[in-house]
Amino acid sequence: MKKPLALILFVFAVTRPIPAQTEPLGSGGRVQEPENHAIVVARLMRYHDSGEYEWGIREVANAARDYLGARVKSASPQDRLAAVFDIDETSLSNWQAMADCGFCAYSVETKLYSLAHDPAITPVLELYNDARSKGVAVFFLTGCPNAQREVTTENLREAGYKDWVELIMRPDGDQSPARLFKPQERQKIEDKGYHIILNIGDQASDLAGCCAERTFKLPNPFYLVQ
Repeated sequence: MKKPLALILFVFAVTRPIPAQTEPLGSGGRVQEPENHAIVVARLMRYHDSGEYEWGIREVANAARDYLGARVKSASPQDRLAAVFDIDETSLSNWQAMADCGFCAYSVETKLYSLAHDPAITPVLELYNDARSKGVAVFFLTGCPNAQREVTTENLREAGYKDWVELIMRPDGDQSPARLFKPQERQKIEDKGYHIILNIGDQASDLAGCCAERTFKLPNPFYLVQ
């Protein structure tokens, strides 16, 4: 028997799939929800714990040591060679604090955790000691404020760093981006008669701009400094 049209429409209405709500009611366009923070944190933890992060650091540091050795051999006696090292996630590791707070903002991290006992990143410490043994002048250049100078100096020494020429820190209250602040400070180093043959950091902003013969970028997917 032929079904009435009204019954057919009713059956269709109650049995068809209901589309997922992907946008607020009344929105004029589709909204793409960002990936859940917990998923991102889990992925970062796996990257670190698998050893891939450490392997990446070792690869970059080894390449820097190879370059440094060859460059020193080709230098003339009167050359004043220098190397510039970033600190956080380059020379020292903040991993424990980052992981414990779920990769929270640095401003929050500094309130919750001590800045005094970050361990050295071993391949970079080896690179540092190799540079010093070859007579290369070493400078630390960090975007951390000068108010942290005492605790930073103590932490570097405790971690095994020594005999640097200068620890350059951001003047208190300076809000200029790292990509501008750091090349200006490297230029000041060269103005003193040094030739920077190596600059190593974990952020693109550590390496941006002038005044380094070669740059080496360490992996760091944990935060971004502009």
